[in-house]
Amino acid sequence: MASYMDIINATMQYQKTSLERRGGHGQGTQGISFETILSQSMDPWKIEGTVSPAVSQSPISPAELEDELKFKECLKFVLGQEGNKFVSDDGGKESSRYGILQSTAKYLGYKGDVKNITRPEVEKLYKKIWDKSGAKGLDLPMALVHFDTFVNSPASARKLLKKSEGNLENYIKSREQRYTRLAEARPEAYGKYLKGWKNRINSLKNVVAQYNKQNIMAAAGAYGVRGSGKLA
Repeated sequence: MASYMDIINATMQYQKTSLERRGGHGQGTQGISFETILSQSMDPWKIEGTVSPAVSQSPISPAELEDELKFKECLKFVLGQEGNKFVSDDGGKESSRYGILQSTAKYLGYKGDVKNITRPEVEKLYKKIWDKSGAKGLDLPMALVHFDTFVNSPASARKLLKKSEGNLENYIKSREQRYTRLAEARPEAYGKYLKGWKNRINSLKNVVAQYNKQNIMAAAGAYGVRGSGKLA
């Protein structure tokens, strides 16, 4: 999976080659695109369903590429949690598949039965949800936490993001507390979902911990720290 650090490293390299080109010190870098640098920074290209920029048919800006990478990474987590099974009575309301309710699919422009929806069609619907969520403007891993929350409850996601004031730990804690309150207030309706909700929260915490570890290792490398991989 391409990480946010891949994007950062590729952006830095792209800026470096651009400066060299303008200064006349790197004629050999002329014509090298951001997409090419990013694709070379990952070995191999591992974003499922994404066409490598090196063979892309149409040009894509660095900002668009960054958004696509963030979306793909966040979507992989969401679909890993939701699965692809058809559920005839999701939450006792209606049918769903890939975590998308029939009414949500219809609202987003899908005209068929979600029972028959394909993976590419699902990705298109989730991309619309991503655009509505505002996760595009957030850095990872906050973008992941907010997008996953938005998939679960758009209204709650907006409230939790505002309440958190950008603090990731507070955001996750508030979401977990919301689940507990729902289960306690209406155990007959939500009690059976509490364990699954908490497992999802724990999965998010694990992903956030992995990102934090990556950032620490990247910072250690930038400052020349060796051996333990930890900052002195």
